[in-house]
Amino acid sequence: MAGSMLMAFQSVILLVILRRTMDLAAAGIFTIANANANLFLTVGKFGMKNFQVSDVKKQFGFAEYRCSRWISSAAMIAVSCVYVLIASIKNGYSAEKSMIIIWMCLYKVVDAIEDVYYGEYQQKNRLDVGAKALTLRMVATVLIFAAVVIITRNLLVSMIISTVATALLAFILIWTTAREFEDTRQRSPEMKRVMQLMWLCLPLFLGAFLAFYIGNAPKYSIDAILSDELQACYGFISMPVFVIGLLNNFIFNPLIYRMSCLWNENKIGSFIKRTLIQTIIVCIITAVCVGAAYICGIPILSWLYNTDLSAYKNELLVMLLGGGFLGLSGLLNIIITIMRRQPALLIGYVVTAALALAFSNTVVRRYGVMGAAAFYTVIMLVLCVIFAVIFIIGIVKKKGEKECSSTV
Repeated sequence: MAGSMLMAFQSVILLVILRRTMDLAAAGIFTIANANANLFLTVGKFGMKNFQVSDVKKQFGFAEYRCSRWISSAAMIAVSCVYVLIASIKNGYSAEKSMIIIWMCLYKVVDAIEDVYYGEYQQKNRLDVGAKALTLRMVATVLIFAAVVIITRNLLVSMIISTVATALLAFILIWTTAREFEDTRQRSPEMKRVMQLMWLCLPLFLGAFLAFYIGNAPKYSIDAILSDELQACYGFISMPVFVIGLLNNFIFNPLIYRMSCLWNENKIGSFIKRTLIQTIIVCIITAVCVGAAYICGIPILSWLYNTDLSAYKNELLVMLLGGGFLGLSGLLNIIITIMRRQPALLIGYVVTAALALAFSNTVVRRYGVMGAAAFYTVIMLVLCVIFAVIFIIGIVKKKGEKECSSTV
């Protein structure tokens, strides 16, 4: 819980520190840089974590997982640089803003490389080892960023120093913890199997990439059409959205391995029951978050970010409703991956990404920040409906296979 909370809230914490030491425009630049970095992080992680953890039949060894992560991380760096070059020309970024985005992407590369090791630990039922290392690195990095930004009042310098520091910490922590696991000492992956692994995870990567694009499409529209100041305000009210998914992950992540076993053992009834329980939990968390935001959300956010956000109460409530759909779609994504029907996920992501690409700019241009919030919620709802249909079809097919095998 501590590690997940720090991972999810590090951008919130960094943004709070930044807003109290620099102006609103700097906060806006950080918001779009963080959005871009998280988008390209999906390239680095390649959607592989849940596949790796749920690989209870040992289809691939750690050597293959690690080699594939080095390839995807290199691709992440290349794609980030190309995107920043294009966006700089198209949107008229300053040299400093472009460099901040690049360094934020490099900062996230560390998360991608570290993730494959901690996935191995979790697959060996030692999630606690990776969690402790992650928590330690997150705390140290936040403190370093805070100290540098307060001293220098320069976002670019702060990102450079924080990136170098977090990379060194990750190396030390991986080197220290990996020695406890025999499989991490495998040195010679078979490139044929690495390519096979990446092919199997390609739908998961494409899904994760499109999911982040969908979730951040309003931010890209704001970046292209509105100002850095409005980008910052949208970033402030959108931060609580991820609380729902975060709280859901606290409960669900430790159950991935167990649910994988239920599915592989054909215990369909228990599998469905756990999925429904988790769905109800997401709904309860969403209701509580919306109620709390209605009562005291704006005053707290205004104080936290040192900005008057009283004009954005309705936008906050709409965003939190969208956060509920985000949490539910994330849950269904993991469930469908466990069912090994991950190619079907692309249907939902392609449809909603097409909607975002076609209408996001128009809605934001016409309705501003409220348009961005409402559009986000609608596309998350569409995604949930498509995933629910895929889940039901997968269950029906599994039951049919089970009945056929029983008859034989």
